[in-house]
Amino acid sequence: MPNYSIGLTGLNVAQRAIELIGTNIANATTPGYHRQELIIKPVDLNTYGKISLGGVEIDRVRQNINTLLEKEIASQQSGLGQAAQELDIMTMVENAFGDIGSEGLGMAMGHYFDSLNELSAQPTSQALREQAVWAADGLTSQFRNVAQLLVDVEEHVRFQAQHYIDQANALSAEIANLNKEITAVMLRGGSGNLLRDRRGQAIQDLSELVEVEVHEQGGAVSSINVTAWGKQIVTGTSSAELELQDIGDGTLQMAVEGALTYQGNIEGGRIGALLSLYNNVLPDIHGELDKLAGRIISEMNRLHVQGVGLSGSFTDLTGMSVANGTMDNWTTDVAAGSFFIRVTDTSTGAVTRHEISVDPTVDTVTDIRDRLNLLANISASIDNSALHIEADSGYTFDFLPELLPQPFADNITGTAAATIAGRYTGDTNQVFTCTVSGNGEVGVIASLVLEVRNGAGELVKTVNVGQGYAAGDPLDIGYGMNVALSTGTLNNTDNFDIRTFSDTDTSGFLAAAGINTLFSGTSAFNISVRQDVLNNPQRFAAAAGAEGSDGVNVRKMSDVARQNYAVLDDLNPQDYYRKLVTGVGQAVVVRQARQISLESVMRQLGVQRDDISGVDLNEEAAKLIIFERMYQAVSKSIAVQDKALQYLFEVV
Repeated sequence: MPNYSIGLTGLNVAQRAIELIGTNIANATTPGYHRQELIIKPVDLNTYGKISLGGVEIDRVRQNINTLLEKEIASQQSGLGQAAQELDIMTMVENAFGDIGSEGLGMAMGHYFDSLNELSAQPTSQALREQAVWAADGLTSQFRNVAQLLVDVEEHVRFQAQHYIDQANALSAEIANLNKEITAVMLRGGSGNLLRDRRGQAIQDLSELVEVEVHEQGGAVSSINVTAWGKQIVTGTSSAELELQDIGDGTLQMAVEGALTYQGNIEGGRIGALLSLYNNVLPDIHGELDKLAGRIISEMNRLHVQGVGLSGSFTDLTGMSVANGTMDNWTTDVAAGSFFIRVTDTSTGAVTRHEISVDPTVDTVTDIRDRLNLLANISASIDNSALHIEADSGYTFDFLPELLPQPFADNITGTAAATIAGRYTGDTNQVFTCTVSGNGEVGVIASLVLEVRNGAGELVKTVNVGQGYAAGDPLDIGYGMNVALSTGTLNNTDNFDIRTFSDTDTSGFLAAAGINTLFSGTSAFNISVRQDVLNNPQRFAAAAGAEGSDGVNVRKMSDVARQNYAVLDDLNPQDYYRKLVTGVGQAVVVRQARQISLESVMRQLGVQRDDISGVDLNEEAAKLIIFERMYQAVSKSIAVQDKALQYLFEVV
């Protein structure tokens, strides 16, 4: 009797092979799909004598996959995700700054310092004064714009991180669920290959977001565990959710199910990139911008408080609201030192200078008010936490570094008198001592000289005040100062002191309290031009003289553009800004190069994966023809056997 079993096994294998080829072809472009193929083996059904007769059966369905290659792809995918995300954010930061030569912060800074230079040449020009104030306002607007854009980028980063964490949690849950489904299929005798592919693709998608490691579970079940940055988030059929936590110091960290299990820097994947940017890169850039703004605020205000506008000295000034308590808690630093206030009798022109000591560890603004109230012809009060200083009627005050005409200390025992004039050009506060050598009448006695020594006791200059000197003529004694001696006598070792100032506020109190400042604020985010200066550009303190018409102070302010500061890495403000922008640009270039490199690696790995796991349509079509012919041949074999059997029945 014909053995139909042999033919039936062949039909079954051919049918399953055709179905599997159809599956391969249908999934040729499905992400994460790995080509499958049947492994078939012969089956011994009957033995006649020494001849074994049998059919064929499916041994297993093999999935063409290289596990090590898949792990390497996941690892590189994590790096590529980080590089791509960092490039996206750093490009946004670069766009916030703009090019160095564009109409942005860099150009606004250049316009501002140029306007100061122009005003220093024509300090009484109302148009140039207004231009300087408008340029200052434009500079502060650009600082605020860039700072706000950086804040917007930081908020975007935080939002994007949470979005990706939600995606990562969904993928973790999907992987755990697929673990369950694959185990169930295998326990029923199936392969679960299509489910494995879905799980593998989920792992690849997850690796773009976080740095993952996959660990196969032992035993008969095909389940995996997944860790993110070393912490387990998928264990068999259960998953744990990642959470974003603000730990209170302005940084973000990752937690698993509410437990803060990650410490320090997290890198890898898009989430790792965002956390690194939020915690390190963006704060550094923001800090550098604030450092630049803070230095400009500090230097400009330090000079502005020591100058006067076109209207000259003040009858009253009101500062800005400051914090209660001691000054060491203020947002603007105050150091131990003093500030010096000049009080002028407008009817006589007599000027007196008073020193107000400041100790930020113990002093409050109330203490300064009380010390000012001890001065003659000056009164002070506090209104809404702001210091208000007012001069009595017939008096004015200022904080100018102008030389007083009378000596600071006078030890002349003769009948001659000294008068000081000029403008001190030194860069430190010090006391110069002028000592007489010789005895006799000014302008008459030979070898009567005046020796001038600086605060360190070093001889600066020796000038003749004896024969050949016309009493009352000014004598250049260096540092922009001159001395005139009246007729009369001088005795050997007679001396007098000249107190000079390059800075009339060594404590920084006036700038911190907002007394006659140009800028308010402490950072790029809140810097602005004082409203009283905006409303009245004549208040712009371009002058260092009480008459208000010179350009000495604005020249000092323009020099800030050319001075190097330790806090700005020993660079001037404009060079520091260029360094900042260049640094951001370099960061973009580095990340572009890294992304290109990783993309190249991923393409190479993809080619290797396609060679192993990809579906070749031509190859599958060739296999399809083979199994179709096999099906046809086996069918014909069965038909022949059936016809032979019918013939035998007819014969019988």
